[in-house]
Amino acid sequence: MPWFKGNLHTHTNKSDGDSSPEVVISWYKKNKYDFLVLSDHNHLTILKNNNTDLLLIPGEEITLNFPHAIHINAIGIKRLIEPTLKTSKIKTIQANIDNIIEAGGLAEINHPNFRWAITGDELTKIKGAHFLEVFNGNYNTHSYGGGGKKSVEEMWDQMLTEKIKIWGVAVDDSHHFTGEFSATRHNPGRGWIVVFAKKLTSESILKSLRNGDFYFSTGVKLNEISFSDNEISIVISGDEVNPGIANSFITDSKYTSQLITNNGEVLDEKYGKKIKFKLPTLKEEYKYFRTKITSSTGSIAWSQPIFFN
Repeated sequence: MPWFKGNLHTHTNKSDGDSSPEVVISWYKKNKYDFLVLSDHNHLTILKNNNTDLLLIPGEEITLNFPHAIHINAIGIKRLIEPTLKTSKIKTIQANIDNIIEAGGLAEINHPNFRWAITGDELTKIKGAHFLEVFNGNYNTHSYGGGGKKSVEEMWDQMLTEKIKIWGVAVDDSHHFTGEFSATRHNPGRGWIVVFAKKLTSESILKSLRNGDFYFSTGVKLNEISFSDNEISIVISGDEVNPGIANSFITDSKYTSQLITNNGEVLDEKYGKKIKFKLPTLKEEYKYFRTKITSSTGSIAWSQPIFFN
């Protein structure tokens, strides 16, 4: 089956983006994406005419900013979902996830470290979400944590260790398509997912997303990733570098790959473009295994966890 590159978190001028849906779509098409979710705040942006072959999957960023910044993407929905405020933060998050599922969508918990809104302990109390934004491309969403606050990747491991089955994603959360591309602007092209699907249709992509048949990246491109009861195999292609002007590809980077399990423990580490991780023979003590590939450029790719218990 082929791989398809896409972004799950995108804004247009239908909410707080600076460009029309047509301009936004044109950028992703030009930069070789295969599918896109337009996820405007509390608005379902659907184009009557899409004059490109970029697949558009309907979405919405359900947004509550007071008393906490709770933002949850609804992906693959057919109607607008109004935000729901409950008497506590956890009840509010849960109610909006439940509303997304009821509407037939997939629920993505967005940037929990934005305004330091959601902790790892709180995430372990949430049920039914399909995705967690492990990487968000905006500087003020604090994906890497700091100052005693966990990174979102650490929160993900916390959830996985608690046997919560949730897939990680990387997004650019783009808002700014005009003017300067810089670290302090919310530009596109900083994080994406690559989906293993039978064909480029909404039905096929959503099925693969639901099943976790994808990896996510800030630049590292994989040729292959495969799993068995005893082994995880990875073949790395190179690095995609996208400054927002044109795609380029780097093939001489050096790579460090890690095999990760309970609470983010690194079980093994290997170098090179072709990696094979042997899984422990006795798996009873391990809740999950996942991999993380870091390039000498600083870009990263993550695989989804596999579960044995």
